[in-house]
Order: sequence, then structure tokens, then C-alpha cells
Amino acid sequence: MTETAQEVAVLVVDDVEDNRVALKAFLEAEGIRAVLARSGAEALEALLVHDVALALIDVNMPGMSGFELAELMRGAERTRTIPIIFVTGVAGEPARVFKGYEAGAVDYLVKPVDPRLLKGKVETFVELHRQRHQLSDQLARLQEMLRLSDMFVAVLGHDLRGPLQSVELGAQVILGRPDDPAAVAKMANTMQRASRRMASW
Repeated sequence: MTETAQEVAVLVVDDVEDNRVALKAFLEAEGIRAVLARSGAEALEALLVHDVALALIDVNMPGMSGFELAELMRGAERTRTIPIIFVTGVAGEPARVFKGYEAGAVDYLVKPVDPRLLKGKVETFVELHRQRHQLSDQLARLQEMLRLSDMFVAVLGHDLRGPLQSVELGAQVILGRPDDPAAVAKMANTMQRASRRMASW
């Protein structure tokens, strides 16, 4: 399943239901589709199905931590470029923050998160996602136009070969038999017809 042209999905990964519900309500108020996951394993399953613009990942989760999830995402072609923002209830100790960036995060936020700050960050990554898709669509259209152009040139070249061969042959006959008015006239007529055919394309 892919998102519609207007709809952009943001992945929310948190083992606490209240946090998921709050982020879902916030994102949907901004016109964004929230894809919710309770664990790293659920998040990986969701990423196989959805094209997401951004992942908001809780750091401390049972089983697979947010850092481990981020490392798995960075190791897969499909999810390598998805921006990750870690959201944690633990104050940002420098070593943990550094570990977050090392795992591939673009930001590291501590709860409670200022809604205005989160709104600005989410809007930025959603807009970048939309622009990337627009560029991808434009590139696909340009490639199709180039393919059709190449096909047209190939067909045109094939169709022009016949008349050009008539002109070339006629020129050889005229040059080889300049004293034979009947042959020259016949070849001139053939060359004229070939020229008209080319002019009609």
C-alpha cells in the first residue's frame, strides 16, 4: 500500500500507548497520516508497507531499543534515507545524545516535547518528502519523453532511408549518364517524388 499524492505518513514508534495516541492526535491535526508501532519489530513490518517521510522513535523500549531499530533502518536500502527523530523521557545525557546521532538520528528530543518545536521539525521533513516525490515524478516523465523521442527519431530515420536512397541513386545515374536526357529526366522525376515524400513528414 502506498500513500496518496496528498497524504504523507509519519511513523510513530513507542511502547507506551498514551504517547502513541498523543502523537497520533498531534500529527493528524497537521494533516499527516500517523503509522503507529508498539515495538521495533512492528515498526519494521510497517516500513515494509508504508512510504514514510519521518520516523519518531522512542529510545527506551523493551526488546529492541530505538537505537537498535535505527541501526536496522540504516542498514536496509528501503529505509536508509528516512529521517529519524528520537523522542525520549530520559534527559539528554551527552553520551546518549551522541549515541542517538551515531545511530542515524537527525534530532534527539526529550519529553515533554514542545508542540511548536515538533510541528516545525515535522513540517520540514514532510515538505522535503513531498519535494523528493515531485522530483522523482518529474524525472520519470522526462525519461518517458526521452524514450518516445528516441523512438520517434529511430522511426523517422528508418522512413527517410528509402527516399534518401532514391535521391542518392538518382544523383549517381545523372552523374554517370549526363548525355542521356531520357535517363536524366527519369531520375529527376524519381528524385522529385522522393523529396516530396520527405517534405510531407
